[in-house]
Amino acid sequence: MFLSLGASSFGQKKAPTTGPVFDTIGAVFSIDNLDFIPDTSQHLKAIFDVDRKQTKPNEINSIISSLHRYYNMHVRYGIPKDQIHLALVLHGNSTKEALLSSVYKEKFKVDNPNKDLIKSLSDIGVEVFICGQSMSYSGYTKEDLLPEVKVSLSAMTVLTVYQMNNYALIKF
Repeated sequence: MFLSLGASSFGQKKAPTTGPVFDTIGAVFSIDNLDFIPDTSQHLKAIFDVDRKQTKPNEINSIISSLHRYYNMHVRYGIPKDQIHLALVLHGNSTKEALLSSVYKEKFKVDNPNKDLIKSLSDIGVEVFICGQSMSYSGYTKEDLLPEVKVSLSAMTVLTVYQMNNYALIKF
């Protein structure tokens, strides 16, 4: 009997949940008995370097949704939302994620699945950049981009300046 009780408890796994900042995206696991969590008086500053593309044009870029998880996770554990400062730079293979749906659809035959992710991040104050070098190399112009996306000289420039301003680099 003891073995059967033990075996069933190992098979149970908590499911990730969304919220409190984003209710439909950014699911995270609740963790009990934490040994480390940032001081709730600290400001968390990070820039996400995104250069990975999704191989299926109809799927979201999960790295972009990592910013939603970042917010949900830290606010859930007591960091005030206004003490979280994030930025995102798209370059290389992720350049297409910044395209207007009309441009994206012309090229990939589906609407841009990342447009709502980028809009929701911009709405909360996340600065979203695209590498001007990658944009130009891919044959896109500023007019092809979602209105929330800002063109930078290069991803390297944005990453350098943000890190000089004490933003931690998050690279997957």
